[in-house]
Amino acid sequence: MASPSKNGKSKASSSKSKKNKSLEYTVAALLLTGKLRVDSVQLFREASLVITLTGQYKTLAMNGTNIDKMVKFLDNNGDMTLNEVIEALKKKTNNS
Repeated sequence: MASPSKNGKSKASSSKSKKNKSLEYTVAALLLTGKLRVDSVQLFREASLVITLTGQYKTLAMNGTNIDKMVKFLDNNGDMTLNEVIEALKKKTNNS
């Protein structure tokens, strides 16, 4: 169990609060720059609020480069685990 600090909060909750603030600042910056947008807002009777954000990673142009081929492969095989992807890459590089 985390020990309480002088203000009564535990060190663990203080660390968690700092991470949450960092996440909040990141989300605010992404909203302000237009990288994220508000998709929906839900307000419930118990005064809880859910805000859904949507965004998109920068996509690469499909001009035949190896990076673009890798992005396309990962998009088409999104259900593969990272280990499966790495093993497939190892096999591919060993056979080339």
